[in-house]
Amino acid sequence: MNQIKKAVTSSPRRVSINAESRVTSALLLNHEGKLWIEHAGERYLLRRTSNNRLILTK
Repeated sequence: MNQIKKAVTSSPRRVSINAESRVTSALLLNHEGKLWIEHAGERYLLRRTSNNRLILTK
């Protein structure tokens, strides 16, 4: 199964992160409720479920 890679069109933003930082899932997830994350050479998918929960899969 081929995966289509979509280019990110928005410009990168710099933010200051600390132990108290919070961000809403709406800012992270695309219109399909998904976000691909690369960590230590592995790729993970964070997605919103139909029950409005978040699940992270490898």
